[in-house]
Amino acid sequence: MKNFMIIPKGFAGLPMEEGFLSPAENKKNFIVAVENWYYGPEEPSNDPKANPEFYAALADAMQCDEKDARRKHCSNCGYYDNGLMAQVKIERIPMAGYDLGFGFRGHCEKLNFICNDMRVCQAWEDREDEMD
Repeated sequence: MKNFMIIPKGFAGLPMEEGFLSPAENKKNFIVAVENWYYGPEEPSNDPKANPEFYAALADAMQCDEKDARRKHCSNCGYYDNGLMAQVKIERIPMAGYDLGFGFRGHCEKLNFICNDMRVCQAWEDREDEMD
């Protein structure tokens, strides 16, 4: 069997000089997302009746019905990046209370903060590959 990927000795991920968010930038951008882009809900759930006030407000802001608002998640947004290199960078940002127990973390490329796959915000857009 051939080795398809050889990892050089001493490789421990992306070099630290590779640019990315600082924890302070992440916190600032997270607050902007919550206060200005309806990022949430605070406690996401797969229960279709959970968080009715949040989804009603989001649906109004996004000009769609509540059922459509509930279908949208960071994980199916075109700005959500949780690829391998993004995960290496995300590991530099300490977990916050909002991160714990509510899905996987990804990088929101539009609002430039660490988001969670079970949440959503008003900036949500279809992925290009799903627009056909």
